[in-house]
Amino acid sequence: MDMDLNLVTQGQFTNYSSSSVTIQGAEYKKNILIFNDEISEFEIDSIKNITLEDIAKVINNKPDLIIFGTGNSVIYPDFKLLEKINGLGIGFEIMPIPALCRTYNFLISEDRKVACILFFE
Repeated sequence: MDMDLNLVTQGQFTNYSSSSVTIQGAEYKKNILIFNDEISEFEIDSIKNITLEDIAKVINNKPDLIIFGTGNSVIYPDFKLLEKINGLGIGFEIMPIPALCRTYNFLISEDRKVACILFFE
């Protein structure tokens, strides 16, 4: 069976580092939110400052998983935020941006509903 490579790579990260990512030929160097095939700038400057209200739109759409990406190292948001997300039955992971990109590409190839928030800290 021949597979259409455009379908496989649509919306996937094609290049990534701790300071930028490339999706469908567009390079991003500012904090971004990726959800439901939409990419938008994420105005919060640091994962340490994120609140539930900042991600309310994502939460209301009930993703299977929210992945937070933080540069080359793992930086955690407020633990109370993670408790609230977990209490809503939504999974979460915090990982360096390169690991986030590989994980996201794998999960969307399985048609999973995943939200990503990348912080280039």
